[in-house]
Amino acid sequence: MRFLHGAAPAHDLTYTDVFMAPARSDLGSRLDVDLSTGDGTGTTIPLVVSNMTAVAGRRMAETVARRGAIAVIPQDIPIEVVANVVAWVKRRHLVYDTPITLGPTETVGDAIHLLPKRSHGAVIVVDDAGRPMGVVTEADTTGVDRFAQLRHVMSTELHTVPADADPRTGFDRLSAGRRRLAPVVDATVGWSGC
Repeated sequence: MRFLHGAAPAHDLTYTDVFMAPARSDLGSRLDVDLSTGDGTGTTIPLVVSNMTAVAGRRMAETVARRGAIAVIPQDIPIEVVANVVAWVKRRHLVYDTPITLGPTETVGDAIHLLPKRSHGAVIVVDDAGRPMGVVTEADTTGVDRFAQLRHVMSTELHTVPADADPRTGFDRLSAGRRRLAPVVDATVGWSGC
């Protein structure tokens, strides 16, 4: 988009403040425009998450950024918080989901509260150095006292994927181990994601 006659507004604009002026294009038809993503997901339209406080937060921005979309952070959020969110999202891995982590002495209640926060539905239990030592899923918390420590309910049979593995290798490891998720382990840092 560009403003006519080089005018630059001194304040933010909304749809009611502007008039979209038609212009000539070299395209023969709007059907000739291809907005599909190059990641093989089949997405054909751009995605922009609305600037609603209950919708466009850090987690949503991270998730949609992996698919080339954007989230508009609400305007009533302090600029320092917005800067921190943007920096955090830009540090996220482009393929692996950011895991939810808790320590072994955290409770089942803590895990139950966090499980819906990620699509993989798991909490990775980490030691003091941040290395994965177990995984807790919703099934592990069913019928368990909410004050039980995670070290008593976690699965310790971890199938990990090296951070430098290509997606096919990761899929093959998950398939061979009959797992739906695995911590992604980086030899230098300890691990990267899920």
